[in-house]
Amino acid sequence: MSTSGGPPPWGPQPPPQQPQPQSQPSSRNGLGTAALVLGIIGVLCGLVPILFWAAGILAVLALVFGSIGIGRARNGQATNKGTAIWGTSLGAVAAILAVIGLVISVSIIDDAVDDLDGTGGKKDTSSTAPTRPGTDPGDQRAEQDAGDSGDSDTLRFGETFTYDDGVKVTVAQPVSYRPGMYALGHSEGNKAQTVKITVVNGTDRAVNLDLTTVTFKDADGAEAQKIFDGDLPRELVGNLLPGKEAVATYAVSLPDDAARTLEVQVEPGFLRYDSATWVGGSG
Repeated sequence: MSTSGGPPPWGPQPPPQQPQPQSQPSSRNGLGTAALVLGIIGVLCGLVPILFWAAGILAVLALVFGSIGIGRARNGQATNKGTAIWGTSLGAVAAILAVIGLVISVSIIDDAVDDLDGTGGKKDTSSTAPTRPGTDPGDQRAEQDAGDSGDSDTLRFGETFTYDDGVKVTVAQPVSYRPGMYALGHSEGNKAQTVKITVVNGTDRAVNLDLTTVTFKDADGAEAQKIFDGDLPRELVGNLLPGKEAVATYAVSLPDDAARTLEVQVEPGFLRYDSATWVGGSG
């Protein structure tokens, strides 16, 4: 008899332990799932053109992860072949949307650059500044010198500046003006004037005048104060249809010692058109 505490050697033996599998197929489904998630997010980003870069990155990742996930499913290492296929397909869609977004973004940037460059133009040689009757010859000479200062954008009052697209701007000779009792922007002792500006749309499209800027400067180069009086100023606003004209009237106040000449700078559309300048004797 055996005196040891263990079971007799001739008794029943425990069954041998079976080797455990190293990994289950379902444990390698991560890449297929990741491809599906990345593909969905990539498509959503692709729907916003400016996010084309994000859609492109997510598309590449979805395609790579999806392809690996499909390969694992074929080798029996994963069980979500359908998920991997969907992720790959959505990655391809995201890639297409990324390309479309890139094209749209480039087009928008090109248009913005064109607007920043501005539309140039030149003085309309068919227009001539009228000579004011009764004007002192010295003042007329000063006006002519101002208009012939060498700046291609500098014109005399009454002349027309024609932009390359057909828009025309004319600034008339300033006219003396007496502000009302409740006028704002006019100081006692200053010289008040009104200036009429005419814009003609010679293009085949409507021109938005809402962003038109008009600046006035006196003989010393200081910005002149605009006068608000009753229905003045009547500014350039709204869409100007092809073949139509818009007329604006502004009133300005000039210090008496700097009222010899007036400079008027007009830009029909912010960033779209270059500014043109008219200089001459005040009214």
